[in-house]
Amino acid sequence: MIQSNRSCLLHKNKGITLGLIAARKGSVGLKKKNLIKIQNQTITKTALKLAIKCSAIDNVILSTDSNKILNLIKKNKKLIKLKRKKSLSKNNTTMLSVIKNAVTFYEKTKKKKISKLVIFDPTSPLRTMEDIQRAIKIFNKKKPNLLLSVHEAQHNPYFSIVEKKEKYYRLCKNPEKNPGTRQEVSKVYEINTIVWIYSRHAIFSEKKRIPKKTLIFKTPVERSIDIDTSDDIDRIYYYLNKSNKI
Repeated sequence: MIQSNRSCLLHKNKGITLGLIAARKGSVGLKKKNLIKIQNQTITKTALKLAIKCSAIDNVILSTDSNKILNLIKKNKKLIKLKRKKSLSKNNTTMLSVIKNAVTFYEKTKKKKISKLVIFDPTSPLRTMEDIQRAIKIFNKKKPNLLLSVHEAQHNPYFSIVEKKEKYYRLCKNPEKNPGTRQEVSKVYEINTIVWIYSRHAIFSEKKRIPKKTLIFKTPVERSIDIDTSDDIDRIYYYLNKSNKI
């Protein structure tokens, strides 16, 4: 099973903790990506069930423009369904605008103000309850404006990634010294979508995808697979089969 059977511990901080599953019907690349099935369950339903089961999450919003996705779970007291407008379901629609729409809808409907938003992106089906539990605990303790999940990057802009500058190419990031090995440069991390937690302040005041007070939550490379291509699906099954053999 993808999901862990462990329940998420109740948080001690006051204020509403809102979970968000954003899953539009369209997608760039993989057709109907959010309805892809892993282990006989759609990745959106997997994210929904985990968010609903987590006791640290007070309510869960499912934001989508698809009736089929809206009906993946018929009824649950924690779940709020939001039929997204077409203007918020385009290929160029930003996640921040979807987040603001969901939070505004929740606060107007429930007459309550949230303290933080936990994003369960359907395209990371290998997340576990322990991931969410640990991330919320870190967020509550350190109080950043954003806690985002990352894993060790395979390539480093200080050493192995170049970009064009006028006529020629050079490293994306200029190191202070001329490094001879990768070990000599600053360590960098690749962002994934296992878990992102925003403060309400970040959503409505900073209005940036990556606000100033951002901290990272490290996750294993093998579980940090975001589904963007069919190859990613193969990698997920490879990991699941490997885990079952251990």
